[in-house]
Amino acid sequence: MTDSDIHDTIRGLYEGIVDPQAWQRSLQNLRRASGSTQMGMVVLDKRSDRMSVIELANPVEGLAQAYQQTFQALDPGRSFTPRMPLGGWYIDARELGVGTLSRHPFYGDFLHRYGMGSVMACLVDRQPYYEVFFSLQRPLDGPLFAPEDARALDWAIPHIRQAMALRERTSALTALQRLSMQLLDQLAFGVIVFTADARVLLHNGEGEAWVRRLVPNPAAPRMGTGTGTGDEWTLSRPFAAMVRAACDASAPVPAQAAMAQSRQGARAQVVVLPLPPSHALGQAWQQPAALVAIHDARGSSPLLPQVLRDLYGLTPAEMRLATLLTTGIGLPEASEQLQIGRETSRTQLKSVFIKTGTNSQAQLSHLLTQLSATLKAPVAEPNGAS
Repeated sequence: MTDSDIHDTIRGLYEGIVDPQAWQRSLQNLRRASGSTQMGMVVLDKRSDRMSVIELANPVEGLAQAYQQTFQALDPGRSFTPRMPLGGWYIDARELGVGTLSRHPFYGDFLHRYGMGSVMACLVDRQPYYEVFFSLQRPLDGPLFAPEDARALDWAIPHIRQAMALRERTSALTALQRLSMQLLDQLAFGVIVFTADARVLLHNGEGEAWVRRLVPNPAAPRMGTGTGTGDEWTLSRPFAAMVRAACDASAPVPAQAAMAQSRQGARAQVVVLPLPPSHALGQAWQQPAALVAIHDARGSSPLLPQVLRDLYGLTPAEMRLATLLTTGIGLPEASEQLQIGRETSRTQLKSVFIKTGTNSQAQLSHLLTQLSATLKAPVAEPNGAS
């Protein structure tokens, strides 16, 4: 390989941390430079003692599948893996001898059938439960692998190992980010993070519609929410000023709140809290941000009755009354909606107070609101399944 080819391969390995095509391009460069037909990353799961091929460059049709399903048990190289150091090479002609290659069933019954004649592999990662090998296969009509072939690729091994470690860390961070967003989306109220100039850094599903409501785009057409309430909301105080006050690096306002109201009379509470420059999203900007939480006056979660039964042993009648009271109506109105007598509703409410440890409708409403905050209703799939 020329210096230019080497530099391009190294660059592709590190770009491959986030770009699979760049990673594959570098593997192809190494495959061609080594005179191999196929190259792959092979993982040994120490718990199951099974090998699996996770990536291939120029795959030979059927070879990897046949190896994983049938012929890995015949692989003579597996007996050498426990003694291999990190960065060490297994070279079949050196370890087994040329005569063994011609007689061993792993070659006669497997590799030769796929046109392969020689194998070389480097141990690039060793963990308590698995090991990863950088494996190359040469064609049957080509020369057998020799130590000088391994030495010609030694320069690439540290870069492969480092890029693999960085890819694994990046993958773990991506998985954590997805989990974090899933947790935020589970909240039954809107969450948005704004910069001082009202740019959105993140929001959960409930907060998505509120981005347009709190920072409307004058050029965008007015759109309804799909529930008939519309998206035209007014706040009791300027939202941009609240965000700037929360993002004041010298003296951020600890907490601010405003009442939001739609043209149809729907209401919501908007709370703005400061996030310091050390927040997780601050690295790229090194500036404060504002956390905005929006609580609207929707009904209780359909999952709340199940939680009330599990936590407090409420009966179905008590659960219906308790959840209805969270909407803000009084006991007489709840009695009428449930079509029960006033005395019956008072008896049920007294039982709910005793079971939940509350003493008033205000305390009960506060408790149920807290429980509902993380009980977002499951989203139905298009086919009707949840």
